[in-house]
Amino acid sequence: MSVETTPATTDAKRIRARATRAGAVGNFIEFYDFTLYGFFAIIISQQFFPDYSSQAALLATFGVYGGAFVMRPVGAIVFGHVGDRWGRKRALLIAVVLMSASTAMIGLLPSYAMIGVAAPALLLACRLTQAFSAGGEQSGAYVLVIEHSPVAERGRNGSWLVVSVMAGVASGAIVALVMNFVTTADQMQSWGWRIPFLIGAPLGVLGLVLRLKLQESEAFTAASAEVAKQVGRHVPLVQAFRTVKKEMLTLFAWVGLVSLAGYMLIGFMTTLMVKFEGYSMTTALLVMVLGFLIAAPFVMVLCRWSDTVTRKRFAISLAAGLAVWTVPAFALIGHGPVFATIAIAGYTTLLYPMNLAAGFAVVELFPVDVRASASALPYQVGFALFGGTASLIATWLVTNFSALAPAYYVTAVAVIEIFVAWFWLPNAREMTVVTESDAGVRSLPTTSPDLRSDNA
Repeated sequence: MSVETTPATTDAKRIRARATRAGAVGNFIEFYDFTLYGFFAIIISQQFFPDYSSQAALLATFGVYGGAFVMRPVGAIVFGHVGDRWGRKRALLIAVVLMSASTAMIGLLPSYAMIGVAAPALLLACRLTQAFSAGGEQSGAYVLVIEHSPVAERGRNGSWLVVSVMAGVASGAIVALVMNFVTTADQMQSWGWRIPFLIGAPLGVLGLVLRLKLQESEAFTAASAEVAKQVGRHVPLVQAFRTVKKEMLTLFAWVGLVSLAGYMLIGFMTTLMVKFEGYSMTTALLVMVLGFLIAAPFVMVLCRWSDTVTRKRFAISLAAGLAVWTVPAFALIGHGPVFATIAIAGYTTLLYPMNLAAGFAVVELFPVDVRASASALPYQVGFALFGGTASLIATWLVTNFSALAPAYYVTAVAVIEIFVAWFWLPNAREMTVVTESDAGVRSLPTTSPDLRSDNA
């Protein structure tokens, strides 16, 4: 018996590993790309908004950064529909190509001194394309990986997506740090800042190769077959609004905190250290890299802990930890690089497992036939409203109040999220809130049948 089942088991593990790699590489590229803009915000402000004062130029730069987030929900609608109707693989292939191409284009843009106001307009166009593609990337990656995973292993497999986000941010910091070491200030201003963005092109090729080898999960294949038999094919997003509105609101609320806290870290923290606390760019980037490296093993431990506790306990523990630590972390930033590294490490340790909690919600709150659409839209609206405005609001708060003001903002949202998790997340190890939809898909599994754990 074991001889007969071993090949199938081995094949299932191979498919699962391939899905994890393909999902992780897209996450890596997305956050590498987005992080670069935050790390080089000061230089970008000088290249594209030279006629403004330094503060106004920085606000304009972050305005472009945040304004582009309006395209994330648009991308969510498009890629969610593609993912539910034609497959997760097709949606993720398109997303990774658009993301990497638009990032490389930023590295090729002429400055304001070369073409005037067309330069910031082109910068905005690239950022809009990045945001559009990101609308289908992260939630789509969680759908892909967790759909392929047994319930009892979702935390372990999903942890690689979390680490890929961290690796993308850390890699962006490392590349920026290397460029600071190997170029002079004039060279960095002239062409050095462009190199990290151009690296987006080969990263995109890697992502494309890995995703071309993907297979759809059996859960999605079964759902597609059932829906195709119906007389009138439903529109997944419309169906989601009819059947899972509360669950969509729950995901939106949780992602709001994750994106706010996350973009406060990757989009604003370097600027805080350099512009407001007097760090050199090299020191600030080094602090970020070391903080991420220290946090990485603790993040993996917390992600794997999620397989042993309820989703509610996992989410509340992280939100409470972030509420307690954020203000002290921001205070430590002003006391030198050593304390700043401790602050970043602690903040990162609490923040990134929260992405996994969002990933659980993406898969477990929604039925298979509308999952990509139902999860992508609230996910990206949360990112747009909270993450997209994080750097802009933080800059305004520090300019008008104090360096601790953004921390109080994050803390307030974290406290609200504790109540969201307490009242709206089920007290179970799998959020099987929805098992079917009005579309006529009955009793579809939340993951592939042959990949379910024996003790799930």
